[in-house]
Amino acid sequence: MSSYKHRMAEGAIKDFPRIKKDYDSYKLMLDAQALAGGGCIFDERVDGGGSSDGAAERYLERYNDPVLRKLQALADGIYTAYDELPPAERRVVALRYWQNLDVPDVARELMFSESNVYRYIRSALSYLYRQILNVQPLLEDWRTGRLK
Repeated sequence: MSSYKHRMAEGAIKDFPRIKKDYDSYKLMLDAQALAGGGCIFDERVDGGGSSDGAAERYLERYNDPVLRKLQALADGIYTAYDELPPAERRVVALRYWQNLDVPDVARELMFSESNVYRYIRSALSYLYRQILNVQPLLEDWRTGRLK
């Protein structure tokens, strides 16, 4: 039986692909709005040279959206924690939670024993729990739909 901490970390890891998809979709929507709403025009200079009409500021302003910033902080918080895991733990977590493989399949894929897979999972989830606490309020907002 897994602990509350491990279940919480598991949930965040399982949610990560959907969080990343929401972030990418929201960013794409902002790009489309900027182009449709008279954003950066191809013949305007965005390098700051020549005219000072603010084309670069208008172009980059769309990424100053508070929802986009929160989605980015949430995605970065989870992925950064995942990326800090040792390589073996990262592989186990990716196969177990993102490829949805069972423990025996993960063990066979990586040529580990099942007990090693369980040990890596337990170690990774313990580390991830401590790191995910930093983005827990954003995670709850995303899950309840207040961040989408």
